Amino acid sequence: MSWQFLIGISILLYSVSVLLQRVLLKDDQTEPISFSIFFQIGVATVIGILVLVIRGGIPIPDLSQISWSVLVMTALYALANIFIFKSLKTTEASRFTVIFSSKTLFAVLGSSLIFREGLTSAQWAGAILIVMGVIVIAIKDLSKKINKGDIFALFAAVMFGLANTNDRFLVQFFDPYSYVVIGFLLPGVAIALFYPKKLINFKIYFKKAFVYKMVILCLLYGLAAVTFFAALQATPNSSQLFSINSFGAILAVVFSIIFLKETDKIAKKILGAVISVAGLLLVNK
Repeated sequence: MSWQFLIGISILLYSVSVLLQRVLLKDDQTEPISFSIFFQIGVATVIGILVLVIRGGIPIPDLSQISWSVLVMTALYALANIFIFKSLKTTEASRFTVIFSSKTLFAVLGSSLIFREGLTSAQWAGAILIVMGVIVIAIKDLSKKINKGDIFALFAAVMFGLANTNDRFLVQFFDPYSYVVIGFLLPGVAIALFYPKKLINFKIYFKKAFVYKMVILCLLYGLAAVTFFAALQATPNSSQLFSINSFGAILAVVFSIIFLKETDKIAKKILGAVISVAGLLLVNK
């Protein structure tokens, strides 16, 4: 399969999983940090079981050669998630979305500097248009003074972007399935060690009506991650892939309009989608 087809499948699965995630998080009993721990470990578990059933084992490379990079991956994704939680506690979701969308640019910059996988002028314009589309959709009021939550959102974007750059190196040693297992399990465990008291909330997620939906969510998101990392292995230019992948935020908004009937400010959402589609066409040149 071509990397374009793989990233397309990843974006589609990711967008569908975001809808399900929104439905689950509407439950008043859910709590962001415990949900993230349960979700990340859940993705690793579901994909791990799937691989064991289909392939009979999970191939793990010699970690002694890449231990430093695995530690960097664990730290960056764990810190990114912690900063996300801290940001959402003190800033509006719309402001967070705008600031966090800059993770694409940090990933592109990282790949350009470290792997020399940069973008042409037209592709840079496309990447910026995609991010602008996200901003148009999410923006409400950015005239307020910068607060601590905004700084945390920016830190999260930096960590996530750098983590994606590090992924480019690590996927050379793993197959996509085993990397998803490792890449979700280790950060989830790291956050659990940082917030052990949050584990008491796990009893909420094991309720029968909830756990079935969680399994579906973890499967969809896990397969989205598998196809993303498979595309990252196959692409000759990771900067181009990171830019295209950010279109998933736009597709999630389109799906929310269609399936969740989230039609507030629909004209602005359509404008943002059109801007991002134009950017997508430029990036894919």
